Amino acid sequence: MNMNIRALIASSALLLMAGCATQPGSCDSNNVEASLITKMNCDHSGGYSDQVRQREQSLTDARAENASFRDVYDALQAQQQSTSKSLAEQQKQQAALDGSMSKLLSQLKARHANKAQAQQQIADLEKQMAAKKQVTASTDPAVIEARKQELKALQQKVSRLQLSLGYE
Repeated sequence: MNMNIRALIASSALLLMAGCATQPGSCDSNNVEASLITKMNCDHSGGYSDQVRQREQSLTDARAENASFRDVYDALQAQQQSTSKSLAEQQKQQAALDGSMSKLLSQLKARHANKAQAQQQIADLEKQMAAKKQVTASTDPAVIEARKQELKALQQKVSRLQLSLGYE
């Protein structure tokens, strides 16, 4: 009996030592075939808690990336909406310019029908306005800058017409 107790103590010590030999990195909480001693050792050595921390960190990282994607999508959507508003505003301003220019040119044509130079300037402005109607609004900085220059040139032509007609 003494011998059995010694054998039992020795085998228990051996099992405990074998359980301590389990590395925390080799613990897998999804492993259903692991022995009870291995599972207890993984729990005691912190192997399972390391897995939980790693998975929590992965989840936190995934949430942060997801939030970044949402921020990018929100920024893209906001930019698209502002571009649409800008285009709509450009089109509205262009329509207002077209309307006022057409009204002015009609009035000048009728009033100064006998002045050849004025009629030529009016015809040039009408051609330029007709060409502008074919150009669509854009948000491209180069196109916007070119449009600004064209509007300045148009303004100068209108000013020259105004001066040539005796208006100050």
